[in-house]
Amino acid sequence: GGKAPAFLQIRLLTGRGNTHPARALAIIHGRLTNDEKARLREINRIRRQEIEGRTARLKLEEVPLLADLRAVGWPMESVWDLINMHTRVCYPEAIPVLLRHLMLPYSDRIREGIARALAVPEPEARAAWPLPVAEYRKAPMGQGIIALGDTEEYRLGTKDGLACALSILVTEATLPDLIELARDRSLAESRVLLLSALKKRRNKNPVVVQVIAELAGDPDLRKEIASWRKR
Repeated sequence: GGKAPAFLQIRLLTGRGNTHPARALAIIHGRLTNDEKARLREINRIRRQEIEGRTARLKLEEVPLLADLRAVGWPMESVWDLINMHTRVCYPEAIPVLLRHLMLPYSDRIREGIARALAVPEPEARAAWPLPVAEYRKAPMGQGIIALGDTEEYRLGTKDGLACALSILVTEATLPDLIELARDRSLAESRVLLLSALKKRRNKNPVVVQVIAELAGDPDLRKEIASWRKR
């Protein structure tokens, strides 16, 4: 038959796990006609433009948030910079700013960044527990527009980001709230990210053991919980 399309050739080369995708692309590129190479270059150029455009739009949208962070001593290029450093430094001064901006109607990509930046066990963040819980409950899930001006839909990230934050912010006092969220099937697979808080407590809290046993039958959670027994 005729030559398979380039994306199928790449899949065939990488399918057995013995060829790195970048190497596969180089192999396929060597097989392309000049016309196909030109089309591929144009596709890549358009894709780069889209990424650069989104980056610029997000930067503009973040201006009020970054100004407020700068005012409390945290100059950032993006809220995501906080996430990249939060395993090494604490930023308690930034927490009230992040909580305030979490309630504002930013695009999904920025809201996810704010949510993940709140995934730190700071007293100020823990004291505001009802806010991330409420935002988690109402955050949309599935596919959607993640940045202003986008035309293509991607997986929305805010709900997952808030689930990560809640798994870190939870205390023994707020654990019943987290258990209630983990049981709520309307919150779908994002609840997997809440489970780390239960896993951490399973050897200390008999109620948590009982809840984990119950959740092990949940279609969205059973795979993650089953994996714990294999480790």
